[in-house]
Amino acid sequence: MPESSLLILTGPPGSGKTTVGRLVAGEFDPSAVIDADFFWASVVNGLIPPWEARADAQNQEMIRASLSSAARFVRAGYATVLEGHFGPRYIDLVRDELADLAVPLSYVVLRPTIDDCLVRATERTKDPRHTGALTLEDPICSMYAQYEGLGVYEQHVLDNSGLNPIETARLIVEGLTPPSDFILTP
Repeated sequence: MPESSLLILTGPPGSGKTTVGRLVAGEFDPSAVIDADFFWASVVNGLIPPWEARADAQNQEMIRASLSSAARFVRAGYATVLEGHFGPRYIDLVRDELADLAVPLSYVVLRPTIDDCLVRATERTKDPRHTGALTLEDPICSMYAQYEGLGVYEQHVLDNSGLNPIETARLIVEGLTPPSDFILTP
């Protein structure tokens, strides 16, 4: 991942995005990580739980805000990891928002087993970075389903079941050369 590049790291809750994103960014200098969950956590009143169907318009705006922030870091010369929920249903939105970003862009979907996600989602609350993280089984399972059967984007999936965060990050860093340009071609 060269400087002035963007990695969109996505996957269901408990897949390891936050931990792995920091490890990947740590391999580059200068680098930055944007945790897209920050944008949802910033809403003081009126937040619709993002896993509910009626939250789609809200979610699109939060995604736009996170993409805008990531683009600014990239334009400033940082190798940037944007980690959050950017499933295939939002790829067109990502394409539109980043259309003028002329830098290497990669897309990685972390997808361990649902059982691994559920265990990790429960255990992650011990880490202060995950204060307030989603631990409810039904929404996690619902969001997990959005990352199954990805069609042309299946090639971007990394099954990190049984891998620790360091091993997962190493596989991603190794796979970023050359970067995949998913914006122009799936």
